[in-house]
Amino acid sequence: MDIDGGTAELLVHNVCSVFDVFTVPNSFDPNHALGIFSAIINSMKIEWSGVTRSVLGFSDATNKFRGDFYECSATIAVSATTPKDTGHGFHFESDPATTHTNFAQFGKEHNGMFF
Repeated sequence: MDIDGGTAELLVHNVCSVFDVFTVPNSFDPNHALGIFSAIINSMKIEWSGVTRSVLGFSDATNKFRGDFYECSATIAVSATTPKDTGHGFHFESDPATTHTNFAQFGKEHNGMFF
């Protein structure tokens, strides 16, 4: 995170034990009628930039939460796979060039006992 430059980045590789439930309603159904499969996020990169609004010194003592937040835009590149042993072997690749962001925010926050 580069606060002065107004940018932040998250980069992860090989995140296991991600669950694919196919649809939003299936994710809320405790019976998971459509099933649930293990998936792997092979890679994911999120880049935040282009700050349009800053909220500095936000503080909520009741909920023990404070921080500095920056509204901006973001691009996301993700590659995910369901293992072939599930019977699917589905692979997904996003195209960061076609990312549409309705809302993005990064920042620094403190909460709970660190408030």
